[in-house]
Amino acid sequence: MMHTPKGSDAKALSRQRFFCVLLGVFMIAGAASSCSAQSASRSLNAGWQFRAVGLNDHPGVNEWHIATVPGVVQTDLLKAGLIPDPFFGTNEKRLQWIGTTDWEYQTTLTADSALLRQKHIELVFEGLDTFADVTLNRHRILKADNQFREWRADIKAMLKPGANLLHILIHSPVNTVTPVVAALPYILPGSGYEPLDRAKNIYPVGHFMRKAPYNFGWDWGPVFVTSGIWRPVRIDTWNEARITHFNIQQHSINKMRAMISAEIDVEADAKTQVNIHLAYIGPDGHSHSIDEQGTPLDAGLNHLSIPLRIDSPQLWYPNGYGAQDRYKFTATIRKAEKALTQAEVKTGLRSVELRRDPDQWGKSFEFVVNGIPIFAKGANVVPFDSFSPSVTPARHRSMLQSARDANMNMVRMWGGGYYETDDFYDIADELGIMVWQEFAFGGALVPGDLPFQQNVRQEAIEQVERLRNHPSIVLWCGNNEVETSWNSWGDRQEFKKSLAPDQRERVWQDYVVMFHDILKSVVQQYGNDIPYWSSSPSADFEEVANNDHNGDMHYWDVWSGAKPIESYGTLKTRFASEYGFQSMPDLQTIRSFAGNVEDLKSPLLLNHERFIHGFDRMNQYLAVEYKAPKDFASFVYLSQLMQASAIKIAAEHLRSEMPRTMGSIYWQLDDCWPVASWASIDYYGRWKALQYYAHRFYAPVLIAPSYTDGQIAVHVVSDRQQLLRAEARLTLMDFAGNVLTTKTETITAPALSSTQVMKFSTASIPGFDPLKTVALVELLADGKQVAQNMLFFAKPRAIDLPAAHLTSHIEKRGSHYIVDITTDALARDVAVSFGEADPDAKLSDNYFNLLPDGKAQITVDSKADLAKLRSSLQLRSLVDASK
Repeated sequence: MMHTPKGSDAKALSRQRFFCVLLGVFMIAGAASSCSAQSASRSLNAGWQFRAVGLNDHPGVNEWHIATVPGVVQTDLLKAGLIPDPFFGTNEKRLQWIGTTDWEYQTTLTADSALLRQKHIELVFEGLDTFADVTLNRHRILKADNQFREWRADIKAMLKPGANLLHILIHSPVNTVTPVVAALPYILPGSGYEPLDRAKNIYPVGHFMRKAPYNFGWDWGPVFVTSGIWRPVRIDTWNEARITHFNIQQHSINKMRAMISAEIDVEADAKTQVNIHLAYIGPDGHSHSIDEQGTPLDAGLNHLSIPLRIDSPQLWYPNGYGAQDRYKFTATIRKAEKALTQAEVKTGLRSVELRRDPDQWGKSFEFVVNGIPIFAKGANVVPFDSFSPSVTPARHRSMLQSARDANMNMVRMWGGGYYETDDFYDIADELGIMVWQEFAFGGALVPGDLPFQQNVRQEAIEQVERLRNHPSIVLWCGNNEVETSWNSWGDRQEFKKSLAPDQRERVWQDYVVMFHDILKSVVQQYGNDIPYWSSSPSADFEEVANNDHNGDMHYWDVWSGAKPIESYGTLKTRFASEYGFQSMPDLQTIRSFAGNVEDLKSPLLLNHERFIHGFDRMNQYLAVEYKAPKDFASFVYLSQLMQASAIKIAAEHLRSEMPRTMGSIYWQLDDCWPVASWASIDYYGRWKALQYYAHRFYAPVLIAPSYTDGQIAVHVVSDRQQLLRAEARLTLMDFAGNVLTTKTETITAPALSSTQVMKFSTASIPGFDPLKTVALVELLADGKQVAQNMLFFAKPRAIDLPAAHLTSHIEKRGSHYIVDITTDALARDVAVSFGEADPDAKLSDNYFNLLPDGKAQITVDSKADLAKLRSSLQLRSLVDASK
């Protein structure tokens, strides 16, 4: 064991002791828990009240009301009946006063004799949103100015027996920062969603504070500037010594052995000697332990290091590449027979590398886990709610399970939100979902004053230390789009013109200091060797970002740039970390915020479409791709089909470009409120067509056909780690099911590869008509279908599908319902729903194609009874949606 008193001199360092033990087992990753034994924690979340300060325009808000902690004022006001549903219609606009109001919270902290006997008593706020003055018995104990930091105060000397008044004054973030920004010589551009009107004293302020950027609006999210005690409150007590950090440092990991060390930070209130007990339990349930006697501690912070070797470790793998094994480590500090403090870490052993090697296409960008190059399949994640404390672990699990069910192995935690709670990363660890984790910077330029930089540095240290033991985290990224905004956004170019040369250089150097120095150094020092990437997209300062040969890419020529959907098929990139296409949410979700309103020009609907062009871009693409919808429900259905089909073209193309391209992360997985957006799962967790499509285009083995300039090409993409021998079969048929031709190839697909297995011209196919032909492609191994896909040769608008008569039968089997569906003709994108009876029913498949006389069977999980499901079952296909 190595013992380093923090801040000690060379003489103290000479007392270091080294202890190494050889052990053989497996391992997993997580985060340190609260300490137990003589050090202890108790929750202080209950008993809070809140009220507005000096606000007379809104009856009742100046009175004390029950506050939920963790929580924010908007949700507490709603529970108290003081505001309408923030998400309905245009209510958002009526509730902006909340963000310009000061709020106060109070509770009574009861100090009994047992508490007062403790030598050290600390009050801990895991998160305050955002500018807060905290007093205990009217004495200020701390001042907070960062939503993302933990705040501690030693309250031992201030506590009195019995009732103690704990009070928090939370200042309006808008009012706090506005005068500061107004006095600046120039105003750094923000995310683009905050107005600037000097005459009315309105300024973009979100990026001048450490608060979740999306609170101030986005093109998929509302403006709700929150305040509150948004993370838990607790009291920590300890005597003699306590563990402040417990980390499992992974030095070298492979299948043969894992070289790791238990890194333990201990705070002692006096010089002493203690005994260290380190134990861990492997995935196989076997436990191991080490005892080290007589370890010296100095007063203050001490660092202890216990090197370990684990032979033949069981490793943690991303979804689809192996098991998600994890180990639980426990460190206990004892004095004589008394346990002073204890901490736990649950972690998974794995190596991770962001490999960037020169090759024939430029420079690679691929994640390599345990030596395996991983094609990253997934989606971007925005905050799950406008009011983050409303998100439960069950909601986290539902979303991450949905990602895994769609064969995803990565989510990108977009930088415009906040750092998620521990349970989110625990679930990601469990499910094998890699996390691209960004620091909370969402596109705005950053202030360069020293206090701001120091504040961010401390924030970064706390977050990296909190999350570093999670094997799911494979990348820390500095920001979202700040670098590319400086280089290419129109408002930035105008801003540059307004600055003197030395000012322009100062703004850029402030960026470099933050993202190439401060955050990078924090990750290197505290991050357990997790890779760091300065921005997304970026070329890591090697050249201009967002190119096709170096670094990751955000591709918005389709949708934002209005290019044809087919442009996805020409995309060249090393890693697509953002691309997307909008659609409407589920019809029942629309009803939740707009009632029965169906006019796209209605303020109720327009307030829930935040893209700069409103619904115009969606209608623009629909007019090109589909026949006119016959009603509003058909418009919703077609918008989802168009989104799913567009992203399918992109994702299948990106996968077929492996190994040149090694990532497909579409925008976006989720919503923070009910809205028309790029999400594949809407705010209420309802899968859109895209999520069902993703299950297919992200399958471990994909057969991907494409059609360009009269040529059919077929790729087989395999994420398997073994050679795949199979038969590829392509059948061309007309819409009535008459076969025009069949082509078969015996193929060998190498492990982790994309292989073109067919390419031929349709010109020689008798009877081929792109308006009346469909291709079925199948991959067969040992007589079993491994993968299948379908290809149409013209846009849906141009083809006349036959009228398909769909029939269904539903019955209960065990805890599930089974729905059998048949068709007498080609049925494209068959959608199954139960309307208001159960909009949250979980279906095993949806939005699928059926050939003439085809059959499908899907499993349904629903809380509704059989009779209700039978009476409400709705079937539609593409031919049903047009006038």
